[in-house]
Amino acid sequence: MFDEEETLLSEVEHPAYGAIRVPDGRTLAWAEYGSARGVPCILIPDAGSSRLAPAWLLHDSALPSAVRLLALDRPGTGASDPIGLGGREDPAEDLRRLVDTLAVGRVAVIGIGQGVDDVFSFASRYPRLVASVTAVSTRMSEPAPARRTLLHPFADRTPRGSGGLLDAWLTATGVGSDLNDETTWAKAVLRMPAAARAALGDRWQEPDFRAALATDAEQTQQNWGTVSRPRVSADWILNPSTDGVPVHLWHGQNEGLTSVSDLRSAVGARPGWEITGAAGPTAVLGIWPQILSTAAGSFKIVSAA
Repeated sequence: MFDEEETLLSEVEHPAYGAIRVPDGRTLAWAEYGSARGVPCILIPDAGSSRLAPAWLLHDSALPSAVRLLALDRPGTGASDPIGLGGREDPAEDLRRLVDTLAVGRVAVIGIGQGVDDVFSFASRYPRLVASVTAVSTRMSEPAPARRTLLHPFADRTPRGSGGLLDAWLTATGVGSDLNDETTWAKAVLRMPAAARAALGDRWQEPDFRAALATDAEQTQQNWGTVSRPRVSADWILNPSTDGVPVHLWHGQNEGLTSVSDLRSAVGARPGWEITGAAGPTAVLGIWPQILSTAAGSFKIVSAA
């Protein structure tokens, strides 16, 4: 099942698209990448990204042929309907409906940034449906808003996104900028925080990477329709009720306020948990073949158990 064949994401211009109806009548959408015969891995992108995020996340990387990757649209993002007035966002239940509909048995769940909270919520509620949990570039806390002063009366406005990598890039490019235009990025890199600039590297010079980012960003323009969520609390660190599910955390050397050593201190010697520090500033880019291969390998562990 785990052979050496791989597929380049850049060759998949229009990934397979699917959607289901959840009990409250909303449409929940996802995009599918890789082999339909591969083991099912469900990706929850960071807030601010959509089902189309893998096109830039795996830019110039090979998708292991053993993987069937399904990237989800959050409520109110892309092709997923927003939650109505008075509704409550419950990612664990949305994921359960998706897994039940796909009828694939166990799945490996992968979360990026804010998506880490979502996959842990699902795993703790439905551990028998989970082959493994993968947490990429998690944030144990969110930066507090800047303090307002007379010289900067709007300094405490909430950022447009989640505080993740894509948010830092788009904040630097500015609202309404043409993300396909190389000059937009040439100016933006000068305004980016050092960590965001280091993570981006020279990828912004490649037209297909810019196009993938632009396409993903277009899907998030309707985020006004989503239910507001609290700041990341990382309750899964304090109360990791994953019931023996293997957990793998991938983290870069410069991931905002959370360092690799912070994660190691918080996790300690917890059985079944593993932390891998990426060589670069972030785990969001550059090591997805390893991340996905490790997630796919967890199905062997479950079968042997």
